[in-house]
Amino acid sequence: MKTIRLLITAALMIVALGITGCDSSVPAGQQTPAVADNKASEQSQSGQNTVSVPGKTMQLVVYYATKDAMYLVPEIHKVPVNSHPARTAIELLLAGTKNPELVSVVPEGAQLRKLSVKDHIAYADFNEKLIKKNGGGSTSEILLVGAIVNTLTEFPDIQQVQILVNGKKIETISGHMDTSEPLSRSEKIIKK
Repeated sequence: MKTIRLLITAALMIVALGITGCDSSVPAGQQTPAVADNKASEQSQSGQNTVSVPGKTMQLVVYYATKDAMYLVPEIHKVPVNSHPARTAIELLLAGTKNPELVSVVPEGAQLRKLSVKDHIAYADFNEKLIKKNGGGSTSEILLVGAIVNTLTEFPDIQQVQILVNGKKIETISGHMDTSEPLSRSEKIIKK
């Protein structure tokens, strides 16, 4: 059953990516490392008691969608150095972008409950609004999952992301992608 879902998911992604084509209008140097001034390794992030370092900043890369819902675009945020940069990056994703050329793909009311990293896998636990408030559609699901996974895999110690809702693995967000296993970064949906 999981194999069939994986094949269907892969076929849908190939079709969606085939339709979008390639665009090389964004300069190659635009994508930067997730943390420019901080190389802290995160083994566990409960999301509570984030400690900031006064006077020091770091750069976090967060992914938002283009208005035409064809690609994800990295947006760089300069924030105070803190003890949980990956959690901060997801909170920036949840807050949305101020860039009028980009849109947030995260459903309204979705919140990060907990974030932990173990064996290079980030476990991102969201509240139920990630599913219940999701607009549906394969494109919105691909962009939502891609935004979460690509934002977290900007960190060198994170290679895959397991999306959880209320502490449990979910089969899918809106029925188009298998999210029951850890997911890897998707470069193909990033506008180049």
